[in-house]
Amino acid sequence: MKIYEYRGVSGLVYAPVTQDDSEGFVTGTVKPLAGVAEISKSTESSNEAHYYDNLPAVVVSSTGSDEITISASAIPFDVLAEITGQYYDDTTGMFVEKERNPGYFAIGYQTKTTDGDVMYVWRLKGTFNIPDQTNATEDDGTDANGQEITYTGISTTHKFTKTNSPAKAVTVNTGLGLADVSDFFTSVQTPDSIQSRTVTPSIALNQATASVEAGETITLTATTYPADAVVTWSSNAETYATVSGGVVTGVAEGSAVITASIEVDGQTYTDTCTVTVTAVEG
Repeated sequence: MKIYEYRGVSGLVYAPVTQDDSEGFVTGTVKPLAGVAEISKSTESSNEAHYYDNLPAVVVSSTGSDEITISASAIPFDVLAEITGQYYDDTTGMFVEKERNPGYFAIGYQTKTTDGDVMYVWRLKGTFNIPDQTNATEDDGTDANGQEITYTGISTTHKFTKTNSPAKAVTVNTGLGLADVSDFFTSVQTPDSIQSRTVTPSIALNQATASVEAGETITLTATTYPADAVVTWSSNAETYATVSGGVVTGVAEGSAVITASIEVDGQTYTDTCTVTVTAVEG
């Protein structure tokens, strides 16, 4: 078991939820929200024992909404108006506080663990409250204030194919190297959109060229993907050099191409090293 803690958060983005029903889950353009200092989550949940024949025979569990508290830098007026259902006039830069017309949004961000792994997160559906804001007189110190905003996350209405159920959030540990996260924050990711990482099998030798005296040996090493692939070694000129298990033996003055190969799903992948064999000095 690996033991770690969370340390670090960055890359806070959001996108409007434009459709969430039995037919599909659709979101709009992903945009940056604000600089993020801290994100904390609490979830409403309860467990209650029901008694039958004077014994606690059944435990009934329920899970409610998530309360995501975001400590951030000052949120730009146009972003704040969109996520809280207020009004922003981009011709004058005017922010108008009015009767709210809030919508649903997805939010994404990255967290980091103490062992260096990065977690990519999308929370799929929720609403923002009106953020708290503090303004204080300017003095000789360095104090300044950002904003704290709460995002109430709920489950989608749409049931995803992979889980056959609605979802509140998806989190991927990129340190495992299993998921394709190349476009993770380009669009909102769901249980159905996250795919396995496709990696082409490969083999690479630690040297492209080498030299050895006749009668001496050098050792070549091969790095493969998958790591447990069986490596086959060969020499195109055993008159000059032979190879066994990566150990190259110089035979006579000349050169030979040493080939290392693996076979994966019927396909062969190779890498080579040209070995120059020199005569024994003296």
